[in-house]
Amino acid sequence: CKEVITAVDFTPPEKPNPSQANMPTSPKVEVCLGCHRQIPWAWAPPIVMGGRHIEGTGEFVNPLVDELCSDCVDAAEKKKDDERRAQEQKQKLIELLGGERPYREFTFDRFRPEPANKAAFECAQAFDPHKDNLYLWGPCGVGKTHLLYAMARKGFEFGFSVVIFRPHQLMRRLRGRDPGEEQEIIDRISEKDVFILDELGAGADTAFARQIFQEILDARYFVYKAGLVVAGKYSPEQLVEKLDDDTIPSRLAGMCRVIRIGGRDHRIERRK
Repeated sequence: CKEVITAVDFTPPEKPNPSQANMPTSPKVEVCLGCHRQIPWAWAPPIVMGGRHIEGTGEFVNPLVDELCSDCVDAAEKKKDDERRAQEQKQKLIELLGGERPYREFTFDRFRPEPANKAAFECAQAFDPHKDNLYLWGPCGVGKTHLLYAMARKGFEFGFSVVIFRPHQLMRRLRGRDPGEEQEIIDRISEKDVFILDELGAGADTAFARQIFQEILDARYFVYKAGLVVAGKYSPEQLVEKLDDDTIPSRLAGMCRVIRIGGRDHRIERRK
């Protein structure tokens, strides 16, 4: 008898992938405490050298960090960064406004509108540093400073550069400087997006103070720069008499929307 040999297709077995060597078929599953998703353990491939994996490498690893998945870890880190930036912004705003009290109290929400101050309140709320200049005048205690600081807060929160001065603070900043330093400070102040001067006309008036303020006004006026906010208890006409000079009142009247603010003296009212 002759043996009959039948050809049979033969495919040699595939060589095992070294990265999958000894890989278990049923990895563990963890539950994220943040989003509550079920996440299987992740396979960490073995280290391969010379076509062979190194013994002891290649294993499943826990995908959670402090029981949180990578998405929740990223979200937690972002929240921390946002809170840190918010705290930094708060401290900068407190410094700009001069303390915790104006930061806490001088907001639009805490202002009490009434007929005598309604126009000033609405103009302050709508103030746009890109195109508006504003001069508020009226008696003490009716909310001029409150509105100025509320505008400063809004401008700061919208990303504008803001400075706030009273006349004596501005003079203190410049006192004793040589001409070069003095001009550098004036230029830096004049370039701010929002320049706020409170209590114009209060206290002693000097030729030097007038000169500095005039330079700031002119620097903004000549380049069509808006964002000027000034407040005082004198109308432009009264300010001419107070200063015995019409240069600054005339410039303010030409640059600004002039609004009288009236009402009750809230400081005396609170005291009562």
